Amino acid sequence: MRGIAVNNITGCLICGRPLVYARGTVRKRCRVCGGMFDADAYCAGGHYVCDACHAGGSMSVVRAVCMAAETDDPYEIALEIMRSPAVHMHGPEHHVLIGAALAVAYCRASGRTKLLGRYLDTIEKRGKKVPGGTCGFWGACGAALGAGIFLSVVTDSSPLATDVHGLCNRLTARCLAAIGELGGPRCCKRNVGLALRETVAFVRENLGVSMREPQILCEFHELNSECIGARCPFSRSVITG
Repeated sequence: MRGIAVNNITGCLICGRPLVYARGTVRKRCRVCGGMFDADAYCAGGHYVCDACHAGGSMSVVRAVCMAAETDDPYEIALEIMRSPAVHMHGPEHHVLIGAALAVAYCRASGRTKLLGRYLDTIEKRGKKVPGGTCGFWGACGAALGAGIFLSVVTDSSPLATDVHGLCNRLTARCLAAIGELGGPRCCKRNVGLALRETVAFVRENLGVSMREPQILCEFHELNSECIGARCPFSRSVITG
């Protein structure tokens, strides 16, 4: 089997050709692990890479960066992770890294650093269950779901919880609203920034924990063939005027 090209291309991780999004799932064999999966997307050349292989070594990067981080700025942490060659321009790894970055910042800001390892374990386990393409196929971007996962973990929410059950759903809804206002096409980096910004404000307002306000200036626009340019609030042309 061929391996993944470790870079931030937006197309096929095997050959770089554009992705084809199916109207319904099709059975495809992953070109990396060889497993058979129900696929929503594959490349114009027929290649398919499953979510687990797509994320690949990015989970070890998430863990290493988060355990070493000493800041309460979640975007600073997320940015260091996203700069890694193991993290692609788009992909399900973002569904984990956003919750992990928020957990670190939250623990630093609230003095709960002893709980970080447990938080990260649970966030990775839950975040990896959110498949790629949810923004378009589910109507619920994985970045917003990752933020909701973060809050559910640090508040010990469950399906039987009362107040925090609603709190977690309200945060996810707030992040989705911000992402939905801009519309598509996809940009995992943009949606991570939007969800982080909303979550920092939400946690301050509802939990009284003040993580550092993220200052976001996009570094990835040249890698994203679907970049919306000046429509993005993190575009250099918007911020620098």
